[in-house]
Amino acid sequence: MNVYRIKSVVWVLVAVVACVAGSGISVASSFPFRAVELGDTVPDATLTDYKSQASISFAALKGKPVAVLFWGADIDAKKRRSIEALSAFKKLLPFLRERNVSVMTINAQGDSSAVMDEVVGQAGDVPVYVDSAQTLYGQLGIYVMPAFLLIGPDGKVAAGMGYTHDLGDQLRAEVEVLLGEKTREQVELELHPVVVEKSPEEENANRHRNMGMVMARRGIPESAIPEFEAVLKLFPEDAPSLIELGCLYLETGQIEKAGQFLDKGLALAPDSLSGLICQARLMDGRGETKEAVDELRGLLLRNSRDPHLHYVLGTLLEKMGQLDKAVVEYRKGYELLERKGMLHDE
Repeated sequence: MNVYRIKSVVWVLVAVVACVAGSGISVASSFPFRAVELGDTVPDATLTDYKSQASISFAALKGKPVAVLFWGADIDAKKRRSIEALSAFKKLLPFLRERNVSVMTINAQGDSSAVMDEVVGQAGDVPVYVDSAQTLYGQLGIYVMPAFLLIGPDGKVAAGMGYTHDLGDQLRAEVEVLLGEKTREQVELELHPVVVEKSPEEENANRHRNMGMVMARRGIPESAIPEFEAVLKLFPEDAPSLIELGCLYLETGQIEKAGQFLDKGLALAPDSLSGLICQARLMDGRGETKEAVDELRGLLLRNSRDPHLHYVLGTLLEKMGQLDKAVVEYRKGYELLERKGMLHDE
C-alpha cells in the first residue's frame, strides 16, 4: 500500500441506516441523499460522544481520514438494519485502522439510551456519537437508510450508495479505490465476477485442488498430497499445486521431494510468498537455519503484514536460541491475526 497516498487522502465515509421517511419500507439507493450531490461540500454539525459526553465538530474532521457510520433505530426494521450495518462496520475496523482511517458511528435520529444500548450491544463495541439535533440527517437530506457517503480531501462529496446486504464488501471496495489500492474496474470484477464456463478438466482439477486445501488446513498432509498430485496429472505446470505439494512433502519430512516440487513451482511463480516461506523452511531442514533466517528477514521487507511469515521466523529464531527475538516475531504474528479478525469467529 502507498503510505504517502494514504496520508494525502482525507475522506469521510458515512453509512446511514434507515427506511423511506414515514413509510417504514426499506429500500436501497445508488445515491440516497436529497440535499447534496457529488462535488458538494459536506455540512457541519456538533456531535456528542455517547460515553464521555465530549463535543466534537464535524467540520474539525476535515483534513483527517475518518470513517463515520450514521444509524437510527426508532422502528424494528431500522433497528434490525442498524445492527446489520454496525456489525458490518465493526468487521471493517481493522481494515480501516490499518490504513490510518479514524472511525466513529453516529446515532442520527435521537434514539433513547435503552435503544442505543440494545443496538450497540448486539452489534459489538464501536465508538458512538450522537447528532441530537439531527443536523446532518436534515442537511444531507437522507431519505434511505442505510447508505454511505464518501468525502474527499477537499471536504466535498466523492461518492455515495444505499444499503445492500454486502455492505461490508462494498465499503471495502470504495476505500480501496479511493486510496488507489485498486482500480474501479478491479473492484467491479471482484464484486460482480464474470462467469466463465470451465472445461471438464478444469472443473475436475478444481475439485481436487479444493479438497487438497481442505485436507491441508485440517493438518492431514497424507490425504492432501494425492489431491494435488491429481491436479498435476491434468495440468503438470500448475504452479500453486506444485508449491503446495512441496510444502506438504516438507511437512511429512520428505526433504528431497519437497525440494523438487518447490523448485518447479517457484520457477513458474517466483514471487509466491508461500513457496518462498517453504523454501526457507526447506533450508532449515537441510541444516541451513541461519541462511533460512536471513531469507525470511529479506521477505519481511516486502511482506511485513504476513502473520505466517512472522511465525515461521519466530520458530527458527527459537530453534537458534534467540528467544527474545522469537517472542517479538510471535507477538507480531499474533497481532496481525487479531487485526485480520482471524483469532475468533465473527
